[in-house]
Amino acid sequence: MVFIVKENHTFDNLFGRFPGADGATTGLLSDGRRIPLRRAPDIYPHDLGHDFFNGLIAVDGGRMDAFDRVSSGSDLTGYTQFRRKEIPAYWTYARHYELADHMFSSMYGPTVPEHLYTIAASSDRVVSNQATEAGHGHGLYCQDPRETFDQLGHSPNIRAWERAADVQSLSQLLHKVRACLDLKTIFPELEAAGVSWRHYGVAGFFNETMAVRQLYDTSRWKNIVDPARFVPDALHGRLPAVSYLQPPGQLNDHPTTPGYPRSICAGENWTVRQINAVLRGPDRMSTVIFLTWDDFGGFYDHVRPPMLDDMGLGPRVPLIVISPWAKGGTITHRTYEFSSFLAFLEHLYHLPPLTQRDRHADDLFDTLDFHQRPLPPLILHPRPAYTDRAGRVHCGS
Repeated sequence: MVFIVKENHTFDNLFGRFPGADGATTGLLSDGRRIPLRRAPDIYPHDLGHDFFNGLIAVDGGRMDAFDRVSSGSDLTGYTQFRRKEIPAYWTYARHYELADHMFSSMYGPTVPEHLYTIAASSDRVVSNQATEAGHGHGLYCQDPRETFDQLGHSPNIRAWERAADVQSLSQLLHKVRACLDLKTIFPELEAAGVSWRHYGVAGFFNETMAVRQLYDTSRWKNIVDPARFVPDALHGRLPAVSYLQPPGQLNDHPTTPGYPRSICAGENWTVRQINAVLRGPDRMSTVIFLTWDDFGGFYDHVRPPMLDDMGLGPRVPLIVISPWAKGGTITHRTYEFSSFLAFLEHLYHLPPLTQRDRHADDLFDTLDFHQRPLPPLILHPRPAYTDRAGRVHCGS
């Protein structure tokens, strides 16, 4: 099992035009107007608000009409959409293997708590990325006692406030906790069952394992390794039974942030290289890759997310299932979220659930058919790329 977690795109932003999928090519504004989703650029001009409260604002109680009210969203950057030729590899994987069009982010955002759901089926009610009193932290987490999260307290009114997008009332429930959590993850359960695992991720902001004492402060830290190891491990049959793979920051598909212009073409090329390594490696016949994106990134999506609990679900994100045993050329409309990854592992290895989320999540086994003729491996070629004078990566045709 390989879980590849990229950044900040909704289903409609990447696959809203995909044939047969539950997609949209127009979007609702907060003033009631419906507008066409414009063509997305390879490099976005700026980031969009996509934290917990921006997610609540955008969803607007299920009306899905206020993506223009997220931070930096007034220029309608969030109302953009990729076509097939701009992300040809992602569309080709979706056509050859299996695409899920009702995969939801586990909460309204942002990155770090969403990532925690992929390994713990919970964020311990954390609703923010890490920061210090002086501003954003450096992503040191347990290494830096100054870094904190915002944690959401309890109230019987939370869901009513969320339906009303009442940010002011909800913000009064926030309190600071150190960005080093006593959170139970799937990894000790895997170890107890004799299942090998590794988390490929660069130390820093995007690596949520640094915020979990159960991982950072123990011998398990040896299993947190640089993602540059993934390709040689895959090619030479050295992958563990369970791999989490996070890309380097400038190749993770995240829209541009100050000083970090990011090309989705360059990010897609990185993804192709990782998947090619698995498909060329000796374990390809016994591997399933789940490729997903971690939160909505401020981009429009038209499908109302289910409200499972105080934390979400959040807006839809894409999921592609890549395996010889994936139901090729199909689209599944079943409801998944990041806790489904854990439900998959728990089903496979007979492990107990960690939380109510993974206890009730769909376990993704319906995406696979072990009685079919296995699909042939799909080896793709990265697109030509170059770096301009400003240091931005661009791709050719």
